[in-house]
Amino acid sequence: MNAWGLSTGGAAQAQDLAVLNEQQRAVLRCLARGLADHEIARVLAISVRQVGYEVAEILRALNLRDRIAAVVFAHEAGMIKLPLPR
Repeated sequence: MNAWGLSTGGAAQAQDLAVLNEQQRAVLRCLARGLADHEIARVLAISVRQVGYEVAEILRALNLRDRIAAVVFAHEAGMIKLPLPR
Protein backbone atom coordinates (compact mmCIF):
# COMPACT_ATOMS: atom_id res chain seq x y z
CA MET A 1 0.00 0.00 0.00
CA ASN A 2 1.18 3.53 -0.64
CA ALA A 3 0.72 6.57 1.60
CA TRP A 4 -2.77 7.16 0.23
CA GLY A 5 -3.92 3.69 1.23
CA LEU A 6 -4.03 2.56 -2.37
CA SER A 7 -2.38 -0.60 -3.51
CA THR A 8 0.71 -0.61 -5.66
CA GLY A 9 -0.03 -4.03 -7.12
CA GLY A 10 -2.85 -6.52 -7.36
CA ALA A 11 -1.17 -9.80 -6.39
CA ALA A 12 -1.44 -9.51 -2.61
CA GLN A 13 -5.07 -8.47 -2.54
CA ALA A 14 -6.66 -11.89 -2.95
CA GLN A 15 -4.67 -13.26 -0.03
CA ASP A 16 -5.33 -10.07 1.95
CA LEU A 17 -9.06 -10.78 1.68
CA ALA A 18 -8.44 -14.08 3.48
CA VAL A 19 -7.85 -12.16 6.73
CA LEU A 20 -11.48 -10.99 6.64
CA ASN A 21 -14.37 -13.13 7.81
CA GLU A 22 -17.46 -13.59 5.65
CA GLN A 23 -19.41 -10.81 7.35
CA GLN A 24 -16.51 -8.38 6.91
CA ARG A 25 -16.29 -9.26 3.21
CA ALA A 26 -20.05 -8.63 2.91
CA VAL A 27 -19.70 -5.25 4.63
CA LEU A 28 -16.78 -4.37 2.34
CA ARG A 29 -18.82 -5.28 -0.75
CA CYS A 30 -21.65 -3.03 0.49
CA LEU A 31 -19.20 -0.19 1.17
CA ALA A 32 -17.78 -0.59 -2.33
CA ARG A 33 -21.29 -0.24 -3.73
CA GLY A 34 -21.65 3.08 -1.95
CA LEU A 35 -24.10 2.07 0.77
CA ALA A 36 -24.29 4.08 3.99
CA ASP A 37 -23.98 2.34 7.36
CA HIS A 38 -27.74 2.26 7.94
CA GLU A 39 -28.27 0.74 4.49
CA ILE A 40 -25.58 -1.89 5.09
CA ALA A 41 -27.21 -2.73 8.41
CA ARG A 42 -30.57 -3.22 6.72
CA VAL A 43 -29.16 -5.32 3.86
CA LEU A 44 -27.13 -7.59 6.15
CA ALA A 45 -29.68 -7.63 8.99
CA ILE A 46 -27.19 -6.37 11.58
CA SER A 47 -27.12 -3.25 13.74
CA VAL A 48 -25.61 0.04 12.61
CA ARG A 49 -23.24 -0.28 15.56
CA GLN A 50 -22.09 -3.69 14.27
CA VAL A 51 -21.49 -2.18 10.83
CA GLY A 52 -19.22 0.45 12.39
CA TYR A 53 -17.35 -2.25 14.30
CA GLU A 54 -16.89 -4.37 11.16
CA VAL A 55 -15.67 -1.37 9.14
CA ALA A 56 -13.10 -0.57 11.84
CA GLU A 57 -11.94 -4.20 11.83
CA ILE A 58 -11.68 -4.21 8.02
CA LEU A 59 -9.53 -1.07 8.09
CA ARG A 60 -7.34 -2.52 10.83
CA ALA A 61 -6.98 -5.96 9.22
CA LEU A 62 -6.11 -4.57 5.80
CA ASN A 63 -4.04 -1.70 7.19
CA LEU A 64 -6.10 0.87 5.33
CA ARG A 65 -6.39 4.54 6.18
CA ASP A 66 -10.12 5.13 5.74
CA ARG A 67 -13.34 3.96 4.10
CA ILE A 68 -12.37 5.41 0.74
CA ALA A 69 -9.19 3.33 0.73
CA ALA A 70 -11.34 0.30 1.59
CA VAL A 71 -13.61 1.00 -1.38
CA VAL A 72 -10.62 1.34 -3.71
CA PHE A 73 -9.16 -1.87 -2.28
CA ALA A 74 -12.42 -3.75 -2.89
CA HIS A 75 -12.56 -2.57 -6.49
CA GLU A 76 -8.90 -3.39 -7.13
CA ALA A 77 -9.34 -6.81 -5.54
CA GLY A 78 -12.16 -7.54 -7.99
CA MET A 79 -14.89 -7.74 -5.37
CA ILE A 80 -17.09 -5.45 -7.45
CA LYS A 81 -17.49 -5.50 -11.22
CA LEU A 82 -18.39 -2.13 -12.66
CA PRO A 83 -19.98 -1.80 -16.09
CA LEU A 84 -17.72 -0.22 -18.68
CA PRO A 85 -18.70 3.32 -19.71
CA ARG A 86 -20.15 3.68 -23.18
